[in-house]
Amino acid sequence: MNHQLPSEKEIKNMFKLFKPLFWLNDPVFYGAENIPDEGPVLFVGNHTLLGVWDASIMWFKLFNEKKIFTYSLADRAHFHIPVWRELGSKFGMIEGSRETCTQLMKDKKYILVFPGGAREALKNKGEAYQLIWKNRLGFAKMAIQNQCTIVPFSAVGAEECYDLIWDSKEILSSPLGMLLKQFGVRKDMVIPLVKGVGLTPLPKPQRFYYKFGKPIKTDTFKGMHEDETALQTLKTLVKSEVEEGLQDLLKIRENDPNKTLFNRILSKMTKK
Repeated sequence: MNHQLPSEKEIKNMFKLFKPLFWLNDPVFYGAENIPDEGPVLFVGNHTLLGVWDASIMWFKLFNEKKIFTYSLADRAHFHIPVWRELGSKFGMIEGSRETCTQLMKDKKYILVFPGGAREALKNKGEAYQLIWKNRLGFAKMAIQNQCTIVPFSAVGAEECYDLIWDSKEILSSPLGMLLKQFGVRKDMVIPLVKGVGLTPLPKPQRFYYKFGKPIKTDTFKGMHEDETALQTLKTLVKSEVEEGLQDLLKIRENDPNKTLFNRILSKMTKK
């Protein structure tokens, strides 16, 4: 695959821009030892609200500590946004087609996919940490067909960075929604109205928690990439691992004395 990787200098400069996020969100990772040393590997996890900050932090974590360059399978809508498409593409954002995915797996790359897609990232009220995967089996089919190991992962924290003022369901039910429909805007691409710190769009400084589950080999399903029962079985297995990881992380956060920025600062000030 002819994808020009960013230089070390470009990655370091980009990391400098994201460094304040690492300080504000003080991410905690569990199970990183579960990530195989060789690809192909498909990271499959939950898409959080808006799905930008936590995915970026995870990308840098994998690159900085494991030298893993992660390719993110993205909706084609991302490539219609000037500047973002160039920046994202430079750092591994790839259109999520079957051809692209197959080539990445053949090249033994590390790939990231969110089966919930835009719909899961643009959640409605009351849907925090819910997996909205519907009947999407593409990731399971690609993994089986190319004998790619799946690493389920879970992420907690980003859902609380914003408060939903007006979710996509409410927007679509309004006069504005009628106008958007006339312009042919996809229902799953309607961005909710949110607020972060105060009334600003700045994300609240929530701590982020990540958990990588044990690798799921696909060799037991070899040759069954057209068998819907096999695909559903693999999808259910991965989904249950992600959901279990979410529950574990929510419990960890509940008992974490340093989950708030104030407590983290206080802890560092009093630490001898």
